[in-house]
Amino acid sequence: MTDRDNLEKAKERSKKRAEEIFRPAPSDIEEELKKEKTLGTPKNLVRPDNKNE
Repeated sequence: MTDRDNLEKAKERSKKRAEEIFRPAPSDIEEELKKEKTLGTPKNLVRPDNKNE
């Protein structure tokens, strides 16, 4: 196998893997994400006045 063949095979594998990774989220997860305004609670969010965090 030549380098060009290896490159083409790698491109095909990366395209297939990208389709698996970046597929759309299920509808129930999408609905929950639309409801959320912030991801976290006030206790674990950084306050701008606290410079030590």
